[in-house]
Amino acid sequence: MMKPATKTLLAAATATSAMTLFSYIASHKEDENFSEPALLATLLERSLDIKKEASPPLGWITHYLIGAGFGVGYKLLLKLGKIPASPQNGLLYGAFGGAVGILWWKTMLENHPNPPKTHRKGYYTQLMIAHMIFGLTMSAFKDKRIV
Repeated sequence: MMKPATKTLLAAATATSAMTLFSYIASHKEDENFSEPALLATLLERSLDIKKEASPPLGWITHYLIGAGFGVGYKLLLKLGKIPASPQNGLLYGAFGGAVGILWWKTMLENHPNPPKTHRKGYYTQLMIAHMIFGLTMSAFKDKRIV
């Protein structure tokens, strides 16, 4: 039997993977770079004194750590009884995460001296949808047999 923390992190990793897959599909469809791990890698490389080859793994690690944080936040809201588990609330939590993500990315891209190139309006739109996919995926793990 899995421990609750392990189940939550598994759900968060699955939800992060689902949203990232959507971002890659949107990138391909729009011929833009909407990949959160790649954009994070570029930000990190251009902000920190790290080698270029070290930035992609750091982008992925950072992306999944943020996903773990949002996953734990969702499970805490459920556990504290602040929201009932449902697909609708998963979508709402995802929309909240999307708004936070958009504010963070907007701040980073506007204030960074050499930000990564992406079509910002398109990126923010897909980022909101990606986070709603994250929340919906987290809500699918509400069944105690899964998480």
